[in-house]
Amino acid sequence: MRPEAATPPPAAAAPAGAAPGHALGLLRMIHRIRAGGSVMGFVILGSHLLGRNDSLLVWALLALQFLVYPHLVHQYAIRSANPSRAGLHNFLLDAFLLGLWSAGLGYPLWISFTLFTCNIVSVMLYHGLRGTLLAAALFILPGLTWLQLAGKALDPHTSGLTTALSIMGLSVFLLLVTRMTFQRTLKLRETREALRRSEQALQAANEELQGRFNEIQALQTQLSEQANRDPLTGLYNRRYLDSTLERELARCQREGQPLSLMLIDLDRFKQINDTYGHQAGDAVLRQLATMLGTQARQADVICRYGGEEFLLLLPQMSQAAALEKAEHWRRSFEQARVEFGEFRLQATLSIGIATYPGHGTTAQALIRGADEALYRAKNEGRNRVAVCDRAA
Repeated sequence: MRPEAATPPPAAAAPAGAAPGHALGLLRMIHRIRAGGSVMGFVILGSHLLGRNDSLLVWALLALQFLVYPHLVHQYAIRSANPSRAGLHNFLLDAFLLGLWSAGLGYPLWISFTLFTCNIVSVMLYHGLRGTLLAAALFILPGLTWLQLAGKALDPHTSGLTTALSIMGLSVFLLLVTRMTFQRTLKLRETREALRRSEQALQAANEELQGRFNEIQALQTQLSEQANRDPLTGLYNRRYLDSTLERELARCQREGQPLSLMLIDLDRFKQINDTYGHQAGDAVLRQLATMLGTQARQADVICRYGGEEFLLLLPQMSQAAALEKAEHWRRSFEQARVEFGEFRLQATLSIGIATYPGHGTTAQALIRGADEALYRAKNEGRNRVAVCDRAA
């Protein structure tokens, strides 16, 4: 009787003469249990043979089977390129040989039951139902065939000593299998718990990385906004206008829509700075930026073009609509008062307008047209709106 242990899982081919490192431990455990069980099997069958007066050849075969054979199959397994397949071959060879021993002894009940149970349970544990059925067939069919051909009768009787040894051996085997199964279950549970903790740690790390990534994205967005914004007014700067005007103009060209540019200049801004100081001038600039930002459409792009000049990009707005809007802003700002300390400052606007496609079909042409219109508004007395007077 030889209790069997786990056969290593399938492994990639290894050089001849060496088992893969991850399988070597399992092979050694199999060998220890196989060798110990084989000694017990030798004792059980030996106790049965003592009452039969068999020849020395039978005893020699018994010693070869139960004392030498386990070490030979162990060497075969550790030198195999596929330890899992070698383990199955060993179990099947066990079934065949043990079946012959049972048949040769006339199928003594407790010996046959013990040998069959130990072998079948081992195969079931490590090779599933298919391997178990094959092992059962190899245990039963060749032995029955040989028994039939040899014309031997069944002899199920065993002595009290042999019966007791068989029961004890079978009990030890089942206890070993139960203990091994418990250890495997416990190890599997510990592995799952370790995997769960690793998964939680990985999830936490991913969340932290995602948070940092979001922070970096937000910082990049903030830096991009800062690069495109005027720090004093919060409006877009000239850099942003240069990258946006061409795109909006191309879109209006594709859609056949107008596009107006409005260039706004604060009248006599230098006089405000010289009289009240640059902080007063900054307050006037912020007041104008606030008015434009709150009254412009969502699609409009408002830029601080430079100094006291503001440029508005007005997609899908005709010349007439732009002129009406400019007049409204000019009057509103003229009526507004800027609080600066104890002073209430008043300023006016001069505005120049150019519209695509009548005044130009390129960004440069439209800016030049708006600038010319603004220059004319200044020359005509300031605080007024002028429209470009030249065709594209």
